[in-house]
Amino acid sequence: MKVGMNLLLWTDKPDPSVHGELLRRIKEWGFDGVELPADNMALADARAFGALLRELELGCTAIAALDAAVADPASPDPALRQGALETLKLAVDNTAAMDGDVLCGPLFQGLGRFSGRGPQPGEWNDAVETLRAAGEYAAERGVRLALEPINRFEMYLVNTLADGVRFVRQVGLPNVGLLADTHHGNIEELDVPRAWREAAEHIFHVHISENNRGVPGSGHAVPKEAFDVLKDVGYGGWLTIEAFGRQVPGLISRLHLWRDYAEHPDDAARLGVQYIRRHLI
Repeated sequence: MKVGMNLLLWTDKPDPSVHGELLRRIKEWGFDGVELPADNMALADARAFGALLRELELGCTAIAALDAAVADPASPDPALRQGALETLKLAVDNTAAMDGDVLCGPLFQGLGRFSGRGPQPGEWNDAVETLRAAGEYAAERGVRLALEPINRFEMYLVNTLADGVRFVRQVGLPNVGLLADTHHGNIEELDVPRAWREAAEHIFHVHISENNRGVPGSGHAVPKEAFDVLKDVGYGGWLTIEAFGRQVPGLISRLHLWRDYAEHPDDAARLGVQYIRRHLI
């Protein structure tokens, strides 16, 4: 298993001319790679990041999220479904340009939209068709999609890995699977290790994210059992830390980050990678 670090701890607008030193620090802390938001990045920047990551010998994954006002795979509005497909194609192109092997995120629907009821067959099927088209495009670029079930306060279409399995099986593409996230599993799954075991064949990517989004190992969402089950099922992908803080203004209101969760902004990375490595021995 490889250990990665999501740059959203520091920025939601990564810039290769600004964040090169940050990548070097991440390498020095002991990470194998990084995860960059790819849905709002210029292709030229993605190519520059790719060159920098190759120089540093860092691997790469990418993440995307969909603004329901302009891009929503589950919307009855064809324009919003097309917007989602175009956003995902851009993110796929950027992922490939950075030599990334996985594009992940809560891509089932646009974030910030709630209907006041559970998922309806029509919107489920629309989302499946949209993600199938995105998956076919990603396959042409050598990219796998890892779709992330997230908690009911952020999305309603898919909240559990079991529902995610049903979704990706309906998509029916070998390069479309799931992202298992410890933070969201801590909220939605009755038994996280069991849920991971049952979904194991479809798990392409893992996010290590504490219950308060702070330092992995400081709370209760990332226990030893999480690593044990991944070893047991033979998972060989990325374990990427996804942590957040108040240093990224654009994420504060979206993720409800009203207080600091570590003594130093870098602690989730510096201490988190040590915590993960201890459990991989």
